[in-house]
Amino acid sequence: MHALSCHAPPIVILARPQLAENIGATARAMMNCGLSDLRLVAPRDGWPNPVAVPMAAGGAQIIENATLYDDIAAAAHDVSFIAAASARRRDMPMRETDPRAAAGEILAHQGKAALLFGPEASGLDNDEVVQADVLVTASLNPDYPSLNLAQAVLLLAWEWRAAMLEASADTISAITPPSTTVPAPIAERDFLYQRLEDELDAGGFFLSAEIAPVVKRNIRTMFNRAAPSSQEISTLHGVIQALTRRRDGGDKAG
Repeated sequence: MHALSCHAPPIVILARPQLAENIGATARAMMNCGLSDLRLVAPRDGWPNPVAVPMAAGGAQIIENATLYDDIAAAAHDVSFIAAASARRRDMPMRETDPRAAAGEILAHQGKAALLFGPEASGLDNDEVVQADVLVTASLNPDYPSLNLAQAVLLLAWEWRAAMLEASADTISAITPPSTTVPAPIAERDFLYQRLEDELDAGGFFLSAEIAPVVKRNIRTMFNRAAPSSQEISTLHGVIQALTRRRDGGDKAG
C-alpha cells in the first residue's frame, strides 16, 4: 500500500456550469479517477437537473450527492487550497503551474484541496481566478487549447490519481517542501479580504472606481501567495481593528 493512498482526493467545484450534460460527464470523469465530492456554483439551468443523469453513467451517485452554492467562497468553505483550471494565461501576478505539478501540490497539501473550473463558454473570470492559490494551464495545441468541461476535469483528476498511485512520501516531499502550517480555509481568507477591502474603501485607499477591482485582485493574490494560516488571519484581523480604531477615534476627536 502506498504511503499516500489514503490521501483525500480533491473536491471538484464547477463555477456557473452551463450544460447539465457536462455536469453529468464531469461526474463520470470524477468516478473514473476516484473523486466523489462535486460542488456546483450557480448552474445556469438550475439544480437538480435530470438531464445530467444519463451522462453520468456510473457516476450517478456523485450527481445525487452534489451540493449547490451561490458563490465560490461558499463552495470552498472548508477548503484551504484551490487549483483553478484555465485554457489561457492571465495578465495577473498569479502563480501558474501545469496539471502534473498541481497534482503534486495537492498531494503534499495538509488540508482539503479543490479543483476549480469555470463555465464552458468563457471559463473563469479574473475575479474568480483570484480566489485560487494557483492557476493550472495545460500545454495543448496553441491553435486550439480549449477543452470540454468534462475533459478538463478528467485531465486534472487523472494527474492527481496517477501521482497518488505512484508517489511515495519521499517523492511528495521532493515535489513540494513540507509546510509547518496549514493554510486557512478559503472562507476565512475571503472574510478577511472583504473586511480589508471595506476598510480600505472607507479610508479612501482606492483612488478611483475604475482601478479598484484590479487593486483588490492584486491584494488577494498577494495574500494567497503567502498562504496565511488561521492564526495569521486572526492576527491580521487584529491589525485591521487596531488601525481602524485609531482612525475612527481620530475622526471623532476632530
